[in-house]
Amino acid sequence: MSTSDVLLDAPGKKVVLMGNEAIARGLLEGGLKVAASYPGTPSSEILRTLITIGGTYDIYTEWSVNEKVAAEVAISASLAGLRSMVSMKGVGVNVASEPFQAFTYMGARGGIVLVCADDVGCHSSHTEQDNRFFAREAYLPIFEPFDPREAKEMAQLVLKYSEEWAQPVMLRITTRIAHTSADITLGEIPKEKRKGDFNRLPNRWVNLPKNARRMRKELILRMKNIAEAQNTLSFNRIEGNEDAEYGIIASGISYGYVKEALDLLGVSQNVKLLKIGTPYPLPDALVEKVLTGSKKVLVVEELEPFVEMQVRALANKQGILISITGKELIPLDGELSVHMVKKAVSKFMELPTPKEPNEFEKFENTASQIIPPRPPVLCPGCGHRSVFYAIKLAERKYKRGDKESKGFIKPSDIGCYTLGFQSPLEAVDVNFCMGASIGISSGFSKVIHDPVVCTIGDSTFFHAGIPPLLNAVFNRSDITVIILDNRTTAMTGFQPHPGVGITASGEETKMISIEEIVKACGVELVKSVDAYDLEELVSEIDEAVKHKGPAVIITHRLCRMLELRELRGKETISHMSIDYELCKDCRICVDRFGCPAMYIIDEKVAIDPNLCNGCGVCTQKQVCPKGAIIFCEAK
Repeated sequence: MSTSDVLLDAPGKKVVLMGNEAIARGLLEGGLKVAASYPGTPSSEILRTLITIGGTYDIYTEWSVNEKVAAEVAISASLAGLRSMVSMKGVGVNVASEPFQAFTYMGARGGIVLVCADDVGCHSSHTEQDNRFFAREAYLPIFEPFDPREAKEMAQLVLKYSEEWAQPVMLRITTRIAHTSADITLGEIPKEKRKGDFNRLPNRWVNLPKNARRMRKELILRMKNIAEAQNTLSFNRIEGNEDAEYGIIASGISYGYVKEALDLLGVSQNVKLLKIGTPYPLPDALVEKVLTGSKKVLVVEELEPFVEMQVRALANKQGILISITGKELIPLDGELSVHMVKKAVSKFMELPTPKEPNEFEKFENTASQIIPPRPPVLCPGCGHRSVFYAIKLAERKYKRGDKESKGFIKPSDIGCYTLGFQSPLEAVDVNFCMGASIGISSGFSKVIHDPVVCTIGDSTFFHAGIPPLLNAVFNRSDITVIILDNRTTAMTGFQPHPGVGITASGEETKMISIEEIVKACGVELVKSVDAYDLEELVSEIDEAVKHKGPAVIITHRLCRMLELRELRGKETISHMSIDYELCKDCRICVDRFGCPAMYIIDEKVAIDPNLCNGCGVCTQKQVCPKGAIIFCEAK
């Protein structure tokens, strides 16, 4: 995909776009004017794409400090009568939930959509959170596409529906939709120039109990009207044989798996298939039509039985006696696949269980056996690795002085540095959610004798680390907080944050100092250290764990991947090599430091020049006591 493909004002032209890019294009065609987000895989490309086209089409875009703030920016645009979008990964909805809980009572003015990218399969998230349940709780109508084409179509229309219904909506996608590519037919880009204006309606916009009691009644009526409209939307339809005795209801991406499974089994005309693109509110009339005309019904959906429970409730309410099957045959965890659904449909329809796998299944089974596991690791040259290594060195030193100690307790946070969990660093003991490393550390410090040393990244600190640090100062918690400043949001694609001094659109802005924030929070011991300087790191950690009250160490190093981008073409980049006359094969470099550029060959340590990024940390005595690792020729 190129930026020009998304920018094209060429209705009817087909271009290949990734799901997230297709959503951005759909929002553009839907009249979007304001977009905000906090980066998080698998949602990041939506705003990144909108940033590239924002200037051309007068769309305001921003990377916000967290998902709650992003939601509030988008909501303010809706209040001003403009169409807006806020996007985030699934767990980010937890952070954004509070403003939406209030806003759904008030109702939208300009169309507004919350794009939620749930990570089914935990490809890049710590839970398989199913945010359809949050949407139900918050009265957010859900649109759920089954492929990138429908995602683009929905993205265009949800802003219109939101505005017509006066209700914010959720566009729920999954990782498979976000990162799958498809040929997309471009539509018209609206030329209308909207300007925001705010109607002062305190009885609607002020969230007081007396207003909320009235607005809840209005909300219930709006949702009733929206539920009726769902039966006529093109995203919900019955396919196949309407007289068939077998009914299948499939929501979102599951519809695609069911369609292919039915074709492979050759039973498409033996089933009435209800495709659901709006799992909340359900298109009750269509569901009831399937229930009343079938002998039995199978509900296919990923993760929780969200649609299944509503179908069962509707059958019970209408007094329809029918066998409804769902999670008895469809797993509660992980992504579905065509062959998984094929087996479930075979059992549901009492067909012979497929014995011979098809060619794809054979390939999948073979590939899973021969492809080695590739867990994510910190990149060669990453400053986080040297910090984690220094933490372990300081921990060993501490344990030598305190024979009773079991060592440091090491909470960490969400970001690249979570990979400090991996062997051989093993420097992460606890991990919950954004900002929790400091809050968890404060709690540990009150109940456990051993020192607590936590790590948190720069973007994450701005996102959610400041309140728990204030709490640690207020409650006099004896903790050491190490803020790993690599001047970017690295894991999700190098997005800027308040400490970088550049906005989403590349404009210069005020650079917020982490040191000044930490001092303003009342922390008395604040140190800044080069993330590559192992000796100083160990010394500062040693001093910090002895300090009474919270101590903060800020380690600075530009993400090595970004640094290399800047250096290439401007100056030569060295790499490391082994002087085997000096090497005593102690293997500390491999067994404890564990840079991915290092490996064992012919019983000797070697460094791959194609992977080494020339940081030079391994030349220090803490990694190579004999000084056998040396700088080599430039690459």
